[in-house]
Amino acid sequence: MSDRFLLVRHGETVHNVAGIAQGWNDSALSEKGQQQVRALARRLSGHRADALYSSPLGRALATAQAIADATGLEIRTLDGLREMNYGRWENKSFLDVRREDADIYHRWIADADCPCPEGESHTGLSQRLQSAFEQIASEAKHPIIVTHGTALRVAATTLLGLPAMASRHFAQHNAALNIFVRRAERWILELWNDTTHCSSLEKQP
Repeated sequence: MSDRFLLVRHGETVHNVAGIAQGWNDSALSEKGQQQVRALARRLSGHRADALYSSPLGRALATAQAIADATGLEIRTLDGLREMNYGRWENKSFLDVRREDADIYHRWIADADCPCPEGESHTGLSQRLQSAFEQIASEAKHPIIVTHGTALRVAATTLLGLPAMASRHFAQHNAALNIFVRRAERWILELWNDTTHCSSLEKQP
């Protein structure tokens, strides 16, 4: 049974820089993203994790591979760790989504049960993350879990027992480290959105 989750977001992608919704589609890590994941991997190598789980999407797998190289852990993929399915919004900029689908967008950010057009709701994402976490908790004690921005924000509400839409109040940067620890039957947030391992990259010209 897990007593610590090390949850991380993938490194920066080309579409992240452009503000494009990726969802279940994909985008390669940018040059900066590749540097970020190497720095993240070096940091995680000191955490003595016993398992490594990842979303099967390419940007997450690229991040997980850097961690695997640094830790010697084998990557186990779980579909439940995918990013939110944005449906028709995928490969569009969020600015265009807010302008072109304003009514449904505002319902989607206010109502946890409202799905994206042909996509997923926050409630649906929370439910599949919960199932993934239950499986991981039954298999590993100190796992590293590689997933995505919206998935991580919703994951925080799932683990902490908060309303799913509280996720909109959580920032989550690329290659961030988040640590949850189990206390009796509760998960406690110990560290959130920590990118100090990337601080030297921000100083580069």
